[in-house]
Amino acid sequence: MHTVDCDVGVAAIVRQARSILLVKEAHGRYKDCWGLPKGYVNENELPSHAVLRELQEECLVKGEILGVQAIRERLNNGIPAIFIAYRVQLLEGEMPSQGEEVSEVRFVHSEEFDKLEWISDAMLSMAKSAVNSNQSLETIDYQNERGHPYMLHTLSKKWGGEA
Repeated sequence: MHTVDCDVGVAAIVRQARSILLVKEAHGRYKDCWGLPKGYVNENELPSHAVLRELQEECLVKGEILGVQAIRERLNNGIPAIFIAYRVQLLEGEMPSQGEEVSEVRFVHSEEFDKLEWISDAMLSMAKSAVNSNQSLETIDYQNERGHPYMLHTLSKKWGGEA
């Protein structure tokens, strides 16, 4: 198998009725823009672990992965750039608040989406899709069986028919 360098990013889609948890960037080129809690995958880290770490850093909450909602792929200076948006459920009793990387954290109702300045059109599309659909790829953690980090994201029986 031939390997290539790849830029991998992740985002958490945390849904509450017709609202999505969003953050307002505090620094950098996207300062004052809204988006999903997001970040990069570190070396020796699964993307599914990275999204939970980023959610903790930006929103000071813990969650669990429900599945994969969306994947964006592109080339960035000839290097593949993959961005995975995971559907995440907050652990019971968790209340989001602002971490150091963001200036605001809140659940935003879908009716407000078009009034915000977004990090990207792709992120807006991911948020709109998440409020309009309960479908996502189911995530199955095989780490205990395999003895190392090993996640499968696949159609579940409820969406994909017979397994």
